[in-house]
Amino acid sequence: MKWYIPREHGAWAMLIVPYWIGASISGVQWSHLLFFIGLFALYFAQAPLLTYIRNPKNKDVWPSFFAYISIGSIIIIPFFLTNFSLLWISLSILPLFMINLVFAKLKKERWFINDLIAIIALSSLLLLAYRLTEPAIHFEAYKYVLLNVLFFTGSVFHVKSLIREKNNKMFQRTSIFYHIMVVIFTAVLQLFGAALTFLLSLLKTLYVPKSYLKRPLQIGVVEIINSVLFFLLVIYW
Repeated sequence: MKWYIPREHGAWAMLIVPYWIGASISGVQWSHLLFFIGLFALYFAQAPLLTYIRNPKNKDVWPSFFAYISIGSIIIIPFFLTNFSLLWISLSILPLFMINLVFAKLKKERWFINDLIAIIALSSLLLLAYRLTEPAIHFEAYKYVLLNVLFFTGSVFHVKSLIREKNNKMFQRTSIFYHIMVVIFTAVLQLFGAALTFLLSLLKTLYVPKSYLKRPLQIGVVEIINSVLFFLLVIYW
């Protein structure tokens, strides 16, 4: 059996960071780790599914797809049965992932709007981690969801400006403008940890020489470091 693994490693950070921010602000417990393993298995199921959607000739995707789905379901369903709010949150996020599948079918996955929808969907997983140990979802949870959406949108702007839009001056100027605005926005709201992270992202966009960021691996390492800084500064400041 061929094990399909998601190729979009940047999306792993979009899954991991919001979830563990949600766990951290609600109080990390062992249940968070177990639920995350199930969630991660379900996320891996999208790799064989997307492979089939892109090319239906790939018939070998189904064993790994059903293996991932089975592992994830075995872990997560008991949580749903004891906490129905987790089920409703999941069902509210599911349509966003379905839209991503439509873009894949249309071969428009590289569109910015598709990235934004994926960011919103993955950032919303923070609510699952938060509700896992909290009796209700409070305003702070939505605030952190917004911060994740802003951060990863900036990351997409930066990465695209280095690869697919590297010759698009308008896109690069839009990226810089976006980074400036999110720094101002978070600073005005006195979210200083987030503002500092966005400022570092802005400085990275402006001053890190593009000659140092030509290969996807190099870009990925920088974005991972930036994601770790975002996580730490948002949680502890």
